[in-house]
Amino acid sequence: MDSSDRRIIRNLLDDYLRMYAGRDDRLTELFSEDFSGFTGGGDALVTDRAAWVAITRQDFAEVKDPLRLELKDLALQSLAEDVAVATSFFTIHLPIEEQILSRETARLVLIFRKEAPGWKISHSSISIPYPLVREGEIYPLKELSDRNQVLEQLVAERTREISEANAVLAREIAEHRQTEARLRESETLYRSILNASPDDITIADLEGRVLMVSPNAVPMFGFRSAADGVGRRVTDFLVPEDRERAMSRVALLFQGQAVSGPSEYRGLRQDGSTFDIEVNSALIREPDGRPTRLIVIARDITARKQTEAALQKAVAQIKTLHGLLPICMHCKKIRDDRGQWSPVEVYVRERTDAEFSHGLCPQCLAERYPGVVPDEEGHRKA
Repeated sequence: MDSSDRRIIRNLLDDYLRMYAGRDDRLTELFSEDFSGFTGGGDALVTDRAAWVAITRQDFAEVKDPLRLELKDLALQSLAEDVAVATSFFTIHLPIEEQILSRETARLVLIFRKEAPGWKISHSSISIPYPLVREGEIYPLKELSDRNQVLEQLVAERTREISEANAVLAREIAEHRQTEARLRESETLYRSILNASPDDITIADLEGRVLMVSPNAVPMFGFRSAADGVGRRVTDFLVPEDRERAMSRVALLFQGQAVSGPSEYRGLRQDGSTFDIEVNSALIREPDGRPTRLIVIARDITARKQTEAALQKAVAQIKTLHGLLPICMHCKKIRDDRGQWSPVEVYVRERTDAEFSHGLCPQCLAERYPGVVPDEEGHRKA
């Protein structure tokens, strides 16, 4: 091949590489109508120019930005006056970060044929060498065998891991079922306690929204059913003036402070009537100490309050007659705290529920009516 032919073929190759790297669609104009070729990743021989143009444009569409081709070696051959071959080795650098293609050497063979319009590409084949082929091999049998062994080991290891995971899962399922059984037993016991309690037991979430009330809440608060209390705030069961005080007490629970003894409030029924209640509250916690629910136990203490009021009245009456009473040494009248003198029976009757009846003791009877003496049964006789 003389220098002139060599320069022509080299220019043809350079034009091809420049347009291919630049993603230039004018490259498709260089393909001959009588064309054959195959791609580096294809598994079929292309013998139609239109199909090859479509493949080239698909290549350009997948990677739109320009490539960088690093030419490593080339060979130019003139097979005839109108046929030339260019064989080149180069590295393809994609416009993205990757560590695979840029490490391999691409092999390109172009056959140019001089036609009426000028030089055209009648054949194109590109390949990337398979890196697993070892010296003396046509196919990478040794590497494939080694990789199969590695794959078998991986499969065995993964099978063992799956078996262990299945065993763990089976234990977790068994534990979960046991937990569910315990929860059902606990719920049954829990509801039995709710139903048996003479007090109202209310369960609320941490925001104070009622989740459950015991059956005793129905008559206590005048509900038609226990469902009437669900969804409301626990403070809705108290008169408005007591709600802030109740929430302050609950806040102490969340702060971890000890709350001793019950608190008394005025309860609010569905019909708007009020009554006295005594309330205890506590937090239901998980084993790790995390609070999950609020429990409130309310007791109707109306009867107790009535009893206490009656007792206080009786004590007040008793206290009225307790202490030093100024009494006249002659007429036996008693002076009250206003300075007024009253007979003993009047003083006592006004301050207690006692009533008086009059009679004579034996001594006064003998002194005032000496002629009348009582018989053995206490009756008078002349």
